[in-house]
Amino acid sequence: GMLGSKMSSILSKKGFYVLAAYNSNEEFVPSGKDIEKIHLDITKNISSKQIKNAHTIIHCAAITDVNFCELNKPFCKEVNIDGAKNLVNLAKTLGARFIYISTPMVFSGKKGDYTENEKTDPLNYYGKTKVEAERTVLKYKKSLVLRANPIGKRPLGAHPSFMQWFFDMASNNRSFNLFTDVVINPISAETLSNAVINIMADFKPGILHLGSPDRVNKAEIWEEVLKLFPNYSGKITRLSVNKTQDGKVAFRPREMWLNIDKALGMGYRLPNWKEEVRVVLNEILNKK
Repeated sequence: GMLGSKMSSILSKKGFYVLAAYNSNEEFVPSGKDIEKIHLDITKNISSKQIKNAHTIIHCAAITDVNFCELNKPFCKEVNIDGAKNLVNLAKTLGARFIYISTPMVFSGKKGDYTENEKTDPLNYYGKTKVEAERTVLKYKKSLVLRANPIGKRPLGAHPSFMQWFFDMASNNRSFNLFTDVVINPISAETLSNAVINIMADFKPGILHLGSPDRVNKAEIWEEVLKLFPNYSGKITRLSVNKTQDGKVAFRPREMWLNIDKALGMGYRLPNWKEEVRVVLNEILNKK
């Protein structure tokens, strides 16, 4: 996906040998002299014969579509909960460190500014699966749960990220509904990937939050994208995220921004949201 492909690319360029696992889309794995592709089904037990050696396992895979998860709970459980369990078991067998990419959706989103120590309280089934996976991961002493709101560009042929979707709407003068009350402190997939390199260099188990030091709602991100399209002629209907519920759609938390004081105290440089949005827009424009 978006994060796995970016992380594979950056890690290989920084001198790491990457064993990049995919399930059904081998073409999404970037090419590189230090990237080896391997087919894995994380819903099944993974034999150490498939992966004989690993210093660190970075678990980016998940079913993230909250509506799909709500309507397909057994499959979502297989991937998001059982998948994490199987990979943790592999890490134990190999003695590898384990980095689990999690989400602010483990919280209710009623207030924001969530610290690493706050109690989880998810609103939807996707969030519940991530909480359960976190619990499994944290039982392993060589593990880190990394919560973030990553933004970026997904591989060609994949379902577009919301940033790519915004770009498409603006460039084609499309009209759409825009939620104005979803607040995040985003981090680009590029910044997050580079942070993981620092994490591996000075590995500390537990939980860590990463994101921009300032927060933004998605409507403001849209306005930033729109600066590239001054002649946009589409119509925007601004809505509250949970006013379109029909009983079949998952509820989404509104205040999804994370407290990053711990990361800042550890010396991480975390760019503001506008910088991160520009990084992604440059990727979409093929400038990076």
